Amino acid sequence: MTGLDLSNDNFSGPILQDISRQVPYLTSLDLSYNSFSGSIPQNISNMIYLNLLNLQHNQLSGQIPPQFDLLTRLTAFNVVENLLSGPIPTLPRKFPASNFAGNQGHCGSPLDDCPPSRRRWRPVRIRLHGLNDQSSIGVAIGFVVGFVVAFYSRTASSALSLCRPHMIHLLF
Repeated sequence: MTGLDLSNDNFSGPILQDISRQVPYLTSLDLSYNSFSGSIPQNISNMIYLNLLNLQHNQLSGQIPPQFDLLTRLTAFNVVENLLSGPIPTLPRKFPASNFAGNQGHCGSPLDDCPPSRRRWRPVRIRLHGLNDQSSIGVAIGFVVGFVVAFYSRTASSALSLCRPHMIHLLF
C-alpha cells in the first residue's frame, strides 16, 4: 500500500502514535476532515517516502514536530483549521501561508515572525549536594576568614615595602 486516504470518515481521538511502524512506506497520507485530536505524532517524520500529508480540518493541538524537516520528499502539506500553535519548523519545501491558516498560535515562516521568547532569566541557585545548612554556613565563614587573612597579609606586606630599611626595627 502506498496511499492511505481516511478523509471524511468521522474518526476521532489521537492519531496512532506508531503509525510510521504500521505503514512505513506510504507516499500519501490523508487524514483530513475528521476529528483527530492530540498532538501530531513526531514519528511521522520516519515515513521518509511521504509526498502528501493532509491533516486539515481536525482538532490537532501542540506544535508541528521539528523532525518534519526529515520529510524531504514532501510536496503537499496541509494543516489548515486545527488547534496548532508554536513555531512552524523549517520544512524541506516552502508551503504557502494558506496551508497553515486557522491555527491561532502558529508563527514563523511563511506566517508572521514568532514573538521574542517570554522566558526571563532567573538567578541560578547552586546547591552543593551533601551539605546541610550548618556546613553551608561553615563554608561561607571559611571564605570570609580566608578573604580577610589574604587582604591583611597583602596590606601588611605592602606597608613593609614602603618603610625605609632603617625604620623596620621600629615596627617590630
